[in-house]
This record gives sequence, structure tokens and C-alpha cells, in this order.
Amino acid sequence: MTEQVNKQWDGLTTSGELAVGIYFAGTRHKRFTLRVGVAGDWVSAQEQHPNGPFHLHTIEVFRRQLLSLGDIPIENLTTELLREALTEIDLSVLASADVELEKKLAPPSAATPTGGESNTPSSDLATA
Repeated sequence: MTEQVNKQWDGLTTSGELAVGIYFAGTRHKRFTLRVGVAGDWVSAQEQHPNGPFHLHTIEVFRRQLLSLGDIPIENLTTELLREALTEIDLSVLASADVELEKKLAPPSAATPTGGESNTPSSDLATA
């Protein structure tokens, strides 16, 4: 399958491979593309599952973030499928990919450049 990522997500995705994968239509699907999360993902998850546990919200958010998972047609990539077939280790793989994507997109730290002035006051006793 040729991946066609929506232009809206250019530069805002990461790809990886699940350890176990999702069994669908006679095949185990492992390769995924995950887009960066947006606030609406969590809002929608809570609206769709208002009394659902946190883990269900997490699965719903990842379902929304997944742009592809193997050759599973996107319309078949449902929360129910993920809920029934996503292993704990694969949930961790998605969580790690999400964290790495956020780090990749984070602005550079405003830390003091190497060799810059120290913010630690020097003691008069140290030079005496």
C-alpha cells in the first residue's frame, strides 16, 4: 500500500513498527504512521466515551492519531479493533512514538549556550 499522508501533517508524523501488530483480514499488520496529537483528540475521546476509563480514552486518541497501520483500510481502523487486538507492548510502542514525536517538534531549549557566563555568584572568599 502506498502511504498518502494528508498535507496537513507534513513534517508532523513519525513511523515505526509494532512489536506484535494487529491481526486483521488474515494478516498481522505492524508498520504504522502516527501524526502529532492535537487537543481535539482528547476532547473527542472524552465526548465519545464520557464515562470510559483513561485507557479507553488513550486508545481512542491513538486511533485518531494513526494515519496508517499496515494495510488496514482507515475506515476499519476502529477503537473497537484496537481495544480487542492491541497488545500492552504495542500500546507502549505507540506511546513511545508519540513522546518522541513531541520531542522532535519541541522548540529548542533556551538553555545557556556552552561557554556562556555562569549564573552562579562567585564567592569573595574563593579569590582571597
